[in-house]
Amino acid sequence: MPEKIKKHKEIAFIIGIGLFLSIAGVIGLYQEGDFVDYAQAGTTSNVTVSATVAQSEELTISAVNAGVAINGSTTTVTSTADVSLGTLSTGANSIAAQTLTMTTNAGSGYTVNVKYDDKLRRQSATTTNIDDHSGTNGSPSAFSAPNTEAFGYTTEDYSLSVAGDGADRFTGGDWAAFTDSDAEVAYHTAPVNATTTKVGYQAGISGTTGAGADYQCIVTYTMASSF
Repeated sequence: MPEKIKKHKEIAFIIGIGLFLSIAGVIGLYQEGDFVDYAQAGTTSNVTVSATVAQSEELTISAVNAGVAINGSTTTVTSTADVSLGTLSTGANSIAAQTLTMTTNAGSGYTVNVKYDDKLRRQSATTTNIDDHSGTNGSPSAFSAPNTEAFGYTTEDYSLSVAGDGADRFTGGDWAAFTDSDAEVAYHTAPVNATTTKVGYQAGISGTTGAGADYQCIVTYTMASSF
């Protein structure tokens, strides 16, 4: 009986050793074979994205009706893409206006200048003209009373670049004479989308102003953006 127990223990011991070796083999396969879980190495790549925004600016000029306020005055005629001051009278000055609309993506904004080619004059008798208003762009002044020859402009942009009497020099209803050199009527220091201002035109005559239906001059606006 003791001999059988000894044999049973030997058999159990051998079976135990076999199980141990089997488990160890499986573990080895897991560690060394297809079941091994390796950490993946990371790779970083940078991509540069570039683009271009084209420079853009636009100035449009549109009509203003009669009866509209313009820097302390009121328009007496309706404008179109052009300006007709109508039949001038010694009893009352003729006043028109146009709206300037500016759009630009310039980082430092824009300046709009104005000039004319010559005095408001008869085309068939160019020595006959209407005197310019006494005020200047740098120092505008109140417009002449009726029955006085005068022709000039005003602007409702009261934040011009600092020059002459200052950035707000047209404030309060002052006017300036056109010249054949660029003069500032609109100004801004940043990009804008369809910002507007009005520019006015005024003319008066005296009793001795020469008759004629062909008084004319050409006014030119130039927009310069600061990119």
